[in-house]
Formats: sequence, C-alpha cells, structure tokens
Amino acid sequence: MKANKILIREDFSEYELAVPFRIFSFSEIRNGLFSIIERIKIKNSNTILFYENKNKKFSNAFLDRNDKIKEYNKESVDEVIDSKGFMPWELISNLSSQINSDIEIYLDKVKWINKFKIKPKNFSIVGKSKNLHIHQDANIYPNVVFDVSSGPIVVDKDVKISPFSYLEGPLYIGPQSRIDNARITGGCIIGTSCRIGGEIENSIICDYTNKHHEGFLGHSFVGHWVNIGALATTSDLKNNYGIVKLIINEKIINTNTIKFGSIIGDFSKIGIGTMLNTGSVLDIGSNIVTSRFSGYSNPFTWLENKNKYRLDKFISDTKKIMGRRNQNLNPLMEDVIQNIYEEKFE
Repeated sequence: MKANKILIREDFSEYELAVPFRIFSFSEIRNGLFSIIERIKIKNSNTILFYENKNKKFSNAFLDRNDKIKEYNKESVDEVIDSKGFMPWELISNLSSQINSDIEIYLDKVKWINKFKIKPKNFSIVGKSKNLHIHQDANIYPNVVFDVSSGPIVVDKDVKISPFSYLEGPLYIGPQSRIDNARITGGCIIGTSCRIGGEIENSIICDYTNKHHEGFLGHSFVGHWVNIGALATTSDLKNNYGIVKLIINEKIINTNTIKFGSIIGDFSKIGIGTMLNTGSVLDIGSNIVTSRFSGYSNPFTWLENKNKYRLDKFISDTKKIMGRRNQNLNPLMEDVIQNIYEEKFE
C-alpha cells in the first residue's frame, strides 16, 4: 500500500478553543474506538505522519509520546489534518456514528476480538450478541446488562464491571477501567484506567479519570487525570431549550446545539455535590468545591476564580496522584504545564 504523507497541524490561535487540548493533541483523543493517529495507522501502516505546532514545548512532549511521528519541516504532504471539526460538542454529537463506523475496522484489525464468542452466564444481553465484544481478560460480575440494540459495545482488557450496571451501546471501555453500579447510555467513550459510577450519557472521558460515585455527567468532555466527587452533577440542557453558548475569557462560543454539558480540563478536580450549570468550562488544573458553578474557571483555579493553585504545589500534587496509578509526570509534560502557567500568570 502506498506510503501516504499526512501532516497533523495543531493550531489553536484562539486561546479559548484550546481548553480540552492544553496537554494532549486533538489527534491523540479517542473520538471513537480509536484516536485520529490510531485510525490512520490502522488503515495504512505505511503512512508517514508529520506534526506541526508553533508551541515548541507542546511539540516536544507530543513527539516524545509519539516517537514514530516526525517533526514537520515543510515536506510535501498528501493531506493536512487540523482541529477543524474536533471541538468537544462536535466530537460528542458524532460519537455514536464514529463508534459504529470504527467497529468494522476493529473487527478486522484487533486480534483479540475474534478469538472467542460471548457466552453470557450471569450477565444479560439486550440485542444481538454479535455486537458485544468483551476481552477474555475482562471480569464481568453477575447482574450486568449490556444493551447492544442501538450499537456495539467493546470492553477491553482487564476491565472490571460490578453488579447492577446497565451499559448501552455504542460504547467503548478502555483497558483496566472499573465500572461500578453505573448507568452508561447514549454513546460514550471511557478511557484507560478510569473509575466510573453513577449516570453518564453521551460523553467522552479520557484516561485515568475518576467519576466513581453517584451523580449525572451528560454530553460532556472530561480530560485526563480528572477527579469528580460524589453527587457532582452536570446540566446538559437549558430550561428554555436554547442553544448552549460557552463564555470563555468573555468570548462567546456558540456550540449550535441545545444539548451540551461541560468541558472539564486535564488534572481538574470537582468537589462533592458540585452542580455544574449548562455550558460550564473548567480549564486545566481547576480545583472547584463550590456548591454551584457556572461559566469559566481559569487554568489552575484554586476554589474560586480569584485564587490560583500554586505551581509548585500543583506539580507536587500531580506527581503524587499519578504515582498512585504507577505513572510518572514526564519532564516534557511538566514543561508544558509550566509554560501554560507562566503564560497565564507571569
């Protein structure tokens, strides 16, 4: 197969639009069963990928994580992929169709998925069992319901699902994630090593994020290493059924949809019982404990927008949190965090 050359161009010239992608590229976010990078490589393993970003520290961290992607040096390419069409509300609205589209690639390319047939013992399947794909190393407890009547469900390696969970497709649950007494509907992505409980509808949850307790999360984008406290809840529909508009740094961003919840940036924490109004945006490293939140929180907000999380304390806490999952804060990622902090406050 021809070795196509594709350029991934990261260009968030508008600061407000980059909230979900402060640390990780839009091309690394799983927007179906795969990220953009994974989807390209699976379709054509000979593809040569290049990356361009004016932010050198971000570029260095990205290329370190993706060591087979080359830094762009004005080479001639066959295709350019940028962030157009990859805003959170766009990803969420296309999530179900993208999972349904990706399943054919998954069935063809992922080796484990065809090794065995589903033989339900103590769990239930609504719909055709051929649409349920559970890794042989996943642990499914009794009294779990998989509803594949609206789309496929993929449960990856070492996932654990406890009793009384209702899971509706289209749905992907990443490796090592744990699902406890949850209701997940409407088309969702759960990343690697997440802890999930309560009610979730039509949302993307990135890797190493906890939403382990009761509370509703709907039509929302949740970044990496986020912790959502018990009974914290997002509103995803205005009382007047109006179009949801985000206000970030006094800039109004029209989502063109009546159903959108929140954007919760990487490394953010939401306290017990917090209510997030429709269209709330928490930038990277926000720590919110108020009973009700609305609008936009600046990067590294500490409790209230007028206060900031000290950088040294944030780095120390982040290393401690990542260490609990046997992960380390990469020095290049630390450089990216420091750069965001300095651009905002210094």
